[in-house]
Amino acid sequence: MLVDRISTPVMANLLDHLLDDRILNERERDCVFEEHLARADRASCLIDMVRRKGARASQELITNLKNFDPFLCNDLFPPVGQAEEAASGSVWGSKLCGLRGFPRAYPVMPKSNRTRVALLINVRNFVNKKWIREGSEKDDAAMATLLTALGYRVVRPETGEPRKYTGEDFAQLPDLSQTDSVIVVIMSHGKKGAVYGSRGKALNPNEKDDLFPTDNIFEYLNAKNCPALRDKPKVIIINACRGGDSLIFVIETNPGKCLPADTDALEEDDIKVHIEKDFIAFLSCTAGNVSWRHPFFGSPFIQYLVEVFNTFSHKDHLEELFTKVINRFDQGPPPAIMQVPVKDRCSLSKHFYLFPGL
Repeated sequence: MLVDRISTPVMANLLDHLLDDRILNERERDCVFEEHLARADRASCLIDMVRRKGARASQELITNLKNFDPFLCNDLFPPVGQAEEAASGSVWGSKLCGLRGFPRAYPVMPKSNRTRVALLINVRNFVNKKWIREGSEKDDAAMATLLTALGYRVVRPETGEPRKYTGEDFAQLPDLSQTDSVIVVIMSHGKKGAVYGSRGKALNPNEKDDLFPTDNIFEYLNAKNCPALRDKPKVIIINACRGGDSLIFVIETNPGKCLPADTDALEEDDIKVHIEKDFIAFLSCTAGNVSWRHPFFGSPFIQYLVEVFNTFSHKDHLEELFTKVINRFDQGPPPAIMQVPVKDRCSLSKHFYLFPGL
């Protein structure tokens, strides 16, 4: 379990402290990283080194692990009262729910029998060439890499699939019964409450705009229409404008002047489930405002999101990760500082920890 789940930053900290405690010498520490490329191989090498040095060395490793990764240490060595639960074969994620001082968490399926699924849609090219979202290919690649690292099979309707998927198609994928969560990422132009398809705005007055209401995502994946995802986290991430304002203000020296640029009858033994439960949406900007994108570097929203997830998703729950992304905009240079992402329609009843690599 330690080999499967230890992260590279935790391993590096362990090596430094084992060197300080004179359990390992510098040559042994360097050997772990320089002679092995795969994370699991490095972890195996470290464990073998420590075990050969006896009980004191092993105890030092455990003590340091408790400081750097208490979640993993708790699963490896359950406290009294949790050992019986560990022996019963329960999902390790459910044990986390009982840790003192931590709120309940959604159970995470063991790696051996789960198939996480994510839907990634990036509309870059449009019929109207002026609408082409240059730079969005950077966002697309970054999100695909992140989702894969988090253990999700990425479904891409526009490429790499035998046919195009509709929302209903995705909701009926057989993989959903074996996933502990779903992430849907949509990147396009947009307006309040909807995102544009590749046809964009209608050129002919007799035609309709090519719009997809974001409410439809919640309807396709809710408890009624997608029972396979009942009681599982459903994460919706949308990178699109929600209007035309940019929230840029010009404050004049004259104080006070600020100029802005139906229910069926239930049987006694029927189960009652709230139809829209366990969702959370993360939108790239506030209602009525623009979402910035650089033609060479991509969108600050996607780049900051990937940065935060890569750094903190091994220890923070999902809502906290989203909060860190919002805080990251406070630190970024313009135009990022003029954009504020928002968490929306959150009905998560528990914390959701992604635990990448597990």
